[in-house]
Amino acid sequence: MTVARIRPAHGGDAETIHNLLLACWQEAYAEHVPAEAFESLRRGGLAEWEAILREPEGVWIAHREGTAVGFARAIATGAGQVRALELEKLYVRESEYGSGTAANLLEISIGDAPCQAWVANYNARARRFYTKAGFTLDEGPGAIREARTASRIYLQRMVR
Repeated sequence: MTVARIRPAHGGDAETIHNLLLACWQEAYAEHVPAEAFESLRRGGLAEWEAILREPEGVWIAHREGTAVGFARAIATGAGQVRALELEKLYVRESEYGSGTAANLLEISIGDAPCQAWVANYNARARRFYTKAGFTLDEGPGAIREARTASRIYLQRMVR
């Protein structure tokens, strides 16, 4: 398999990233995330990505043969966080699992910087991925929070 091509995202990518996020959520979370959370993302996600991509710094998109297959977004967290950098989003299509696309997006978006990422309590695949990349589960205060998109889904912070 060839390597997916990764480039910085731009303002014209909002709809592509929105649709890609919906597809990734459907593939990875369908049995865990309630339908109303998917519907909320479907309704409001495009406007959110249009706003994010007005200043697209920190957003990367992966393409394979002209089709978007993954993306990542890294952000500065601000004062009071355990890490100054957060990998806010990293998603790849199921067809990309094991291809190296997620690892390449991780490398391009955060390099070897100290970072934090939030992982759903049921997402063993993501935990293994981040652990392999040097992250560990944070056991400190504030390390577990409820997902803003769906009640009763908890996220745990992983740090490196």
